[in-house]
Amino acid sequence: MPHRSVYYDLDHGFIHNWLIAGSQSRPIDLDQFPGDNLKQEIAKRHYEPKSGITETPVERGPLTAGLFQVDDYAGSWEYYACREDHLVEKSGVYLTPHYLRSWAYTQLDSKSPQEVSLVLFAHGPADIWLNDQHVQRQEQFYAQHPGSVTVQVSLKKGVNRILVRFEAVAIRECPYAIALQVCKVSDGPTTKVQPFQTRDGIRVSIPTLIDAIARRGKFERAAAQTYVAQDVFESSDQIRLHWPDDLEKPASAVIRLMRPNGQIYAEATVNGTAGDQVFLQRPLEIPEGPYRILMMPLAWEYYERNLRITREISLWNAGRSPHAPQPYGTYEERRKEALVSAARREGLFAEIAKMALNNWTAVESEAILQSIQSGRPQELLGILGMLYRFGEHMQFPTQLRQPLEDYILGYPFDRAEALETETSDREDEQILACAAEILAGQYYAEGVFSRSGKTGQWHRQNGERLALEWLHQRGALGFSDWDSNYTFAGCLLALSHLVDLAETESVWEMAAVLMDKIFVTMALNSFRGVFGSTHGRTLAPFVKGGLLEPTSGIARLMWGTGVFNHHIAGIVSLACMERYELPSMVSDIAGSLPEEIWSRERHAAVGAAREVNKVTYKTPDGMLCSAQDYYPGQQGRQEHIWQATLGTTATVFVTHPACTSEDEARQPNFWAGNAVLPRVAQWKDVLIAVYQLPEDDWMGFTHAYFPTYAFDEYLLRQGWVFARKGNGYLALMAKGGINLTKHGHYALRELRSDGLHNIWLCHLGRAALDGDFSSFQEKILALHVKFADAQIRFNTLRGEVLSFGWQGPFLRDDIEQPLSVFRHYENPFAASEFPSRQMEVRYGDGLLRLNFESVPNSQPE
Repeated sequence: MPHRSVYYDLDHGFIHNWLIAGSQSRPIDLDQFPGDNLKQEIAKRHYEPKSGITETPVERGPLTAGLFQVDDYAGSWEYYACREDHLVEKSGVYLTPHYLRSWAYTQLDSKSPQEVSLVLFAHGPADIWLNDQHVQRQEQFYAQHPGSVTVQVSLKKGVNRILVRFEAVAIRECPYAIALQVCKVSDGPTTKVQPFQTRDGIRVSIPTLIDAIARRGKFERAAAQTYVAQDVFESSDQIRLHWPDDLEKPASAVIRLMRPNGQIYAEATVNGTAGDQVFLQRPLEIPEGPYRILMMPLAWEYYERNLRITREISLWNAGRSPHAPQPYGTYEERRKEALVSAARREGLFAEIAKMALNNWTAVESEAILQSIQSGRPQELLGILGMLYRFGEHMQFPTQLRQPLEDYILGYPFDRAEALETETSDREDEQILACAAEILAGQYYAEGVFSRSGKTGQWHRQNGERLALEWLHQRGALGFSDWDSNYTFAGCLLALSHLVDLAETESVWEMAAVLMDKIFVTMALNSFRGVFGSTHGRTLAPFVKGGLLEPTSGIARLMWGTGVFNHHIAGIVSLACMERYELPSMVSDIAGSLPEEIWSRERHAAVGAAREVNKVTYKTPDGMLCSAQDYYPGQQGRQEHIWQATLGTTATVFVTHPACTSEDEARQPNFWAGNAVLPRVAQWKDVLIAVYQLPEDDWMGFTHAYFPTYAFDEYLLRQGWVFARKGNGYLALMAKGGINLTKHGHYALRELRSDGLHNIWLCHLGRAALDGDFSSFQEKILALHVKFADAQIRFNTLRGEVLSFGWQGPFLRDDIEQPLSVFRHYENPFAASEFPSRQMEVRYGDGLLRLNFESVPNSQPE
């Protein structure tokens, strides 16, 4: 079948337009790879020298075209346009180990024969074929950032076919992406790389079976600029798709609002002119959860003329779940509400919630059996808790008993520990595994576990020894994953099971003490139901407001602020407890909003490479948090270094992105973490963040998450950005200038500042101190701000002079302020030394004393 070509320019030498196929996925039995270099061994076992592609790839028009077969894998070619990080992105999270393989194909049209350098960037093994000849293989694995390899090749005049096959070994989080850059051949090792541009006589071409080339291009350009104005839609919102005001050419399209499984909840046919918008649904009228907006050409074009080009936009619908900014109800009322909310969802803990509600007729045994496929300790712990609490109930499904017993007695506690070292250093994974081993050992005390050959009593003692060590370390030093949304949720899942079900007193007592400590920490660092703290580890959805954050439902259950969302494991586990009661003063602290709270904390862990000294400033109108001078210039991962919080979705923070993906497997990514950590200092309601990016930085900018839809007012004025939510104000500026993104994925939610060397300044304000919003702006604009290289000196609204930079001390009125060596906790409510033997928590006349003293425990025999 004859094809045509679609032409594109290079972007700084990078190829942005591809046909991609895959991923081919093969399950892995990790027991077959006992060596230390696990991923390399797996990749070698699966390596094939030939590409496996025999026909020229082509963009499909008819569905019967663009297909291929490699071994037992049948695939099809799909058009892929890279975003500004230049990456073909296939990263993801896999619950079970898999070997993955994908293909990317493109063509380079060269006006003349010439020598070029192809620079391949990849996270794992990858091969390049040029005009059917193998020219390069890269064999290494790279986690956070792709590695690179360069090969010099000869391009012929005309079309040059390029095929890249790239591989990954997925053991949970799997970074899986490639990029290809076309550069001029360097004269020597010290010569700076010079990327090719289209004007140099090379352009990209994509073979296509679509006949309507002009219409295809018009649709692609217009669709790329559309946007939704927010990431999460609440019940009172309207889900709408927008076209930018400066759209050059309209393009008609069919718009569908769909669930990931393809179920359609709205459809509209529009012309898509500049400034247009289309209403799709009200969140409260459709089920809660993830959705995607699919844009496609008109139906007759798509199905009859085979114009098969689309664009997707992801969003989340919060449905009818309201966020509570103020405490409400009694614990028992919220407990019932939490279980009812959880029971409406899916998975193991939804089934446990049904049992807790005595709704046995709704229990789905198959969902429980499916949960054991993941092999994760949180599911094992949930099953054990379920058996302890409900296993003897007369209506407990009898068909579950033998499969669950086989699963527990065959659980690979030894292999789980090894994989944990290989794939994750999350602190909750450690205590979850310990708690599961303790409860499994108790439940089958005389049974023999098939993987270890040890008795349940041995596993119980082993788990208790490891658990007590973990508990006392976190009591004394805190968490290296400080204030982590999902680490805290996982820890509370584990601790709640230990408090309620562990039989050894020293274990359940220390678990209860650490639960108190975590709840105090959440209460101190939350604002009106938003855990808006800095975080040692987080994900993008968790910092873009408080609606999808994993501890939000926990806070709502325990003291009445937050929202019940899809993170239900911790909620259900806490709601099932009978032996723990939250100290009332913790609830009081969580609901308290005095005129000013200034809090300092210091956290680390035994053997941790880093410690954090963090501050939180909170008023009735806003909260500002930061990690002080946290390893500036070093490579970041998932640390959330600073944030301002004015409301449920009104959160503002700045990051140095590593890529455009938000996938959990990318650490760091576009909004979670920093490719290079900044140097930050804060004095109460003022924060300075200094960013020094390397000369070869992948993205070349820093940016702020700034959800304009969440504010009552906002505007850009004289280099500053201002926002108001209620009586709380925010002013933000950057030395390199600020531009509000108005097109595409993050339109009206991103402030971008280009440049490798930058300084961001954030100042909070309040109506009680600064008058109305207009007065606040005028006062900010009147401040004296002086930049000098990587330094800043300025006057604050509170009459102080602050000085700070990439190097040197942090000065307030020319007096040095400490940025490290804080006490463990130091604020009006909680005090503790570092390391901590005990922690005192006060509210009013009440006193809670948490004792972290170590208690010895026996070794397993």
